[in-house]
Parts: sequence; C-alpha cells; structure tokens
Amino acid sequence: MLEKERLERYKFILLSALMWGLCAHGMAFFNKYSFHDDASLFTLGGTYYLGRWMLGILGDLNTWLFGSTYYSLPLFNGILTILFIALSAMLLIDLFEIRNRWLMAALTGVLVVFPMITSGFGYMFTMPYYFFGTLLGVAGACLSCRTGKWYLYLAGLLLMACGVGTYQAMIPVFVSIILFYALMQTVKKEAAQWKDFFYIACRSVLSCGGFMAIYFVIMKLSLTLTGNTLSDYQGISTLGSTSLKGYIKRVLVAYREFFCPTDAVSANMYPFSSDVVYRLILILALIGTANLLYCCFRKNRMLCLQALVFVLCIPLAVNFIYVMCEADTVDSLMVYGQAMFYVYFAWLLEAGFLPEFSAEKIGGKARRALPVLSIGLLLLLNVMYVRFDNICYLKAEVMQSEGISYFTMLATQIKSVEGFTDETPVVYVNEFAKYDYTSGSIGLPEFKEIELIPYDSSSILNNYAWRITMKIWCNFDPETLDASAYAELPEVQEMPSYPDSGSIQMLDGVIVVKF
Repeated sequence: MLEKERLERYKFILLSALMWGLCAHGMAFFNKYSFHDDASLFTLGGTYYLGRWMLGILGDLNTWLFGSTYYSLPLFNGILTILFIALSAMLLIDLFEIRNRWLMAALTGVLVVFPMITSGFGYMFTMPYYFFGTLLGVAGACLSCRTGKWYLYLAGLLLMACGVGTYQAMIPVFVSIILFYALMQTVKKEAAQWKDFFYIACRSVLSCGGFMAIYFVIMKLSLTLTGNTLSDYQGISTLGSTSLKGYIKRVLVAYREFFCPTDAVSANMYPFSSDVVYRLILILALIGTANLLYCCFRKNRMLCLQALVFVLCIPLAVNFIYVMCEADTVDSLMVYGQAMFYVYFAWLLEAGFLPEFSAEKIGGKARRALPVLSIGLLLLLNVMYVRFDNICYLKAEVMQSEGISYFTMLATQIKSVEGFTDETPVVYVNEFAKYDYTSGSIGLPEFKEIELIPYDSSSILNNYAWRITMKIWCNFDPETLDASAYAELPEVQEMPSYPDSGSIQMLDGVIVVKF
C-alpha cells in the first residue's frame, strides 16, 4: 500500500512538473533561441579547464551513446531537463515528508519555473547536463542524510561531488538540503541531547566538507590527466578565496540578499511585483520559524537553542553563492540555491508549524487560513513566474528576429559594394559598438526589467559570438582581417558609423565596415 501511494505521488509530481514546464518554457521548447554561448548550436560548454570534470565525463558518455557532435536541441533537451527537475523534486518531497498535493504541486512548480531555469534555457546546449548533475547531487544529499552505513554515506558524498563537478553553482542546493535535514532531525527530538546535537552538526559539516574535498581531489586529478589548467573565469581558479574581511562582507551580502533581494540586476529572481509575494511568503516563513522555535522551547530550552543554530544558517545556505563569489560576478544562472528556501517553507507547512501557531494565537478559522494563504501565495508566485518566463522568451524572440534582420541587411550591403567577390576580405572596425538608431525595438522600455542572462540588451548585436550568429542564421561568413591595422588609417577615421552612407567602403581590395 505504501509503495502504491509513493508511486501515485511520483506520478503527480511528474505531471505537475510537465504542466508547469510547458506553461513556463513552452516557447523555448518549440522555438530555437540562440544567444551568447548557444549561438554555435554544436557545443557542450567548458569542462575540465573550468573544474567541471563531471560535465566532461557526461559529454564523453554522450559522444559514446549518440555520436561525436553535440546539438542544442530545444524540445529534447528541454523536456529532459524538466524530467531531471521532477526526479529531484520527488527525492526532496520524500526526504522532507511532504504529502499535501497542493503543496507538492506548488513546490514542484517553483523548482521548474524559477527564473534561473529560464536563464538556463538560454544555454539549452548544456541544461540537461547541469540538471542531471543536480539530480545526482540531490540524490547524494538525500542518501548521505538518511543512511547509517558508511559506504552509502561515502557514495552520497561522491554523488554530490559529481553534482559540483557538473556545475559549481549548485553547491548551495546541496548545502541547503543537508542543513534543512539537520534542522528537521533536531526538531523531531523530544529533549535536548548535546551529544546528538553535536553528532548532527558535525555530520552536516563533514558532509559539506566531504563532498567538496572529493570534488577538489577529482578536479586536480582530471586536470593532470587532461593536461589542462584551471581558468580564472568567474573566479574559478581562486575557488572563492578572499581575505577574512572579504568573507565577512560576503556573508553579510548573503543575508542581505535573503531579506532584501537587490533589484535591477541579473541575479534578481523577483522581478515586477513578485518581490511583494516573496516578502509575504518570507513573513509567513518567519512566523512558522518562530513557532518552530517556540515548540522546541516548550519541550526543552536547550532544544530551542540547538534548532536556532540551524535556523540562523538558512539565509547563508540558500545564498551560499555570495560566499563563493563576489556579488558583482553572480548572475541569474548561479542562484538556483535560492529556490531551496521554498523547500524549507513547504516543510514548515507540512510539519504543521503555521497551523499550530494560528490555532493557539488567533483561533480555529485562522488555523486553516494561514496554510491555505501560504499555498495560495506559492501558487500565485508560480503564476507570476510563468508570466515572467514567457516575457523573457518574447524578448528573446524579438531580439533574435532583430539580430537576424540586422545581420542580413549588413551582409547585403557588404555584398553590394562595387568590386565585391566571394574572396574579398572584410574588416570590422569597432565591432562591439554596433547601434542602429533606425531600429524599432532596441532598448524598448517594456523589456527593461528583463535582465536575465543571456537575454540582456547586447546579447545579439554586440555579443562575442555575433559573427557565429551571422554565419549560421544569415549564411554569411567572409574572410575577416584584424581591425587594428585599419582603425587608425585617416580614411577610416573620416568614415561615418554604420548604418550611415559611406560606413562600408572598399579600401585596397578590402571591405572596411565601421561601427
């Protein structure tokens, strides 16, 4: 009977994930948006030299199974990603004993429609790998938390290390799961036993340190075997190291971003009015947490103190990315750990802390009102995220169409220069300073709050991959020469900027385009 109930629960979670996924990301699944790193369509992304050794292994497995070429497939990769998120949700819902169907649907929805996922689908070529790695890490965290056998515990640490080796920004996800489970185990106790508390705390710290240690060891080994050196991209080569003062500052930023998320930045997961809903949910979570501590206090004062230690670490855990990196290097692709806050909130609801508080303090009707309000707010947040995700994809559609139109016109004008042949080299002067005042949609104020990467305003025209975009989507890939030898020429200095007449000229058998 128990297995049948679990199977029904898993079916419900899977259907919820697919429903939320299609509503939020259907545009990305049934169209092809190629931005930034995804422009070339046939890549896996950085692996061993970025410390992502598991991503390299998964890429090798893909090559062995499907062939030597990678493809950025929107529908295949998208549905596969949703499946991996659904499986992760199943594990988390089991671990934290969530049984209310509305709550399961709401939590699964948050994990699927969270804006970080929308940002990630701008890198469709690597999303299924990232979230397969996340699934491995979540499975490892659940295994290491639950098991009493040392070899299964080590297997859990290895799985989490594999998750980090796929994408390091998922470290806060695994740390949060370990922390929440430690809190749950503490709250379940009837009396404070310091021996048990130190065992839970030390085991949690050992788990976090253990999976990171395994990750580092395998990373060093992989770099040696592949002959790579670690890149300094996003501070990866320094692995988050800074001074003591720097760490204190980062910790304070993590807490600040938990209570007051910074607006108008890529890493902000609460655009438009969703920040209001987040603050309401946060208030309810604080009420539930206060009642949790009160319940512990009624059992034993020391038990309350033990629970408080874990509670105070929650903002730090979900925003641990701000401890790993400087705040100005954190972008929308790196903050999935924040979605783990809703796992904690769902557990608070399922464990009955909000109803117990309202029953004692406000009355029987409020006993039902607070959890209903909480689930309603979660569902409302999901709907707001679905709308926001679709707006992001609308912006992607507009920007991609605009970029293709721009590059098609540019290619046509280059080919129209007198004397052009298919062997004529082209020089692009100021190639990352493109702007066209005749364009109708560049800088539309309606899209000003869409700052998720890679859908920022320069993602097409002035992105490093703009030539690849023009090659694949506009079928124009001429031989190009270095602009430095031409930029200072007097005749080039006198040229107007594109798209003005005279901004494309033939000079000594070379076509010069000045932006």
